Amino acid sequence: MTTINRNIIRTRALALSIVIILLSASVRAESVYRDTCYSLRADMTYAYNIVYGHHGAFDVEANLPINPHFEGEVVARATTANTYAIGFRAQPKFPIRKNGKDYGEVVLETRMLYNRYERNQIHGLSIAFSAGYRWEYIYFKAGYGLSMAATTVMSQHSTENSVFEPHNLVYYLEIFARPHTSPWNISACITDMTDFQMERMFTPIFMLKSYVDIAEHWRLCFSGQCKPVGIANQAASFFGAEVTVGGLYKF
Repeated sequence: MTTINRNIIRTRALALSIVIILLSASVRAESVYRDTCYSLRADMTYAYNIVYGHHGAFDVEANLPINPHFEGEVVARATTANTYAIGFRAQPKFPIRKNGKDYGEVVLETRMLYNRYERNQIHGLSIAFSAGYRWEYIYFKAGYGLSMAATTVMSQHSTENSVFEPHNLVYYLEIFARPHTSPWNISACITDMTDFQMERMFTPIFMLKSYVDIAEHWRLCFSGQCKPVGIANQAASFFGAEVTVGGLYKF
């Protein structure tokens, strides 16, 4: 067993242990910043970059609030560029209240993401652990991330077909125009991690988001982003763009 394979096994064991700890770290207080009902979201994305040219994507997101102070999320993506992704997020929340007044909440987050670039014969696993703060008009979190990437075919010329990146700063800053409980909102965001990618800290992703509630159970969602182009965390100098339109149903 190579050193890289041993590192991968240890990393997965550590990630599983931390998820179990976070699942048991609940506090008895409700969050007012995310819906406490189950929801299912589906998105259609148009994208262009220098690596894959014009292509589309279909995304599915299931938000699973196990209780009012802990939520999980599962996401999946398939693109016409023959790339695929599946991710998981676990997030306990610790509201801050004094004398009946709300002062936001502290959040802890574990995120795991598996990407497969079929046409490039590469797949990768990214894991991030972060802590943050969320209030009416701001959401910020930062933490530690690591990534592993490998070819899906064995090389005849080398026994080392994988790359391990053990250290990365992950961050997320989103500013909202209106409080989270509003029936519509607009926000601007800068980050190096999204539902379907984790970039290096010096290659930020710029995003604009909005949503509008059109009925009691239905919400329309819109977003656009400008991001560095690359695979396996090897970013190119050219920036690509994405435009996404989707719908969310609250059960």
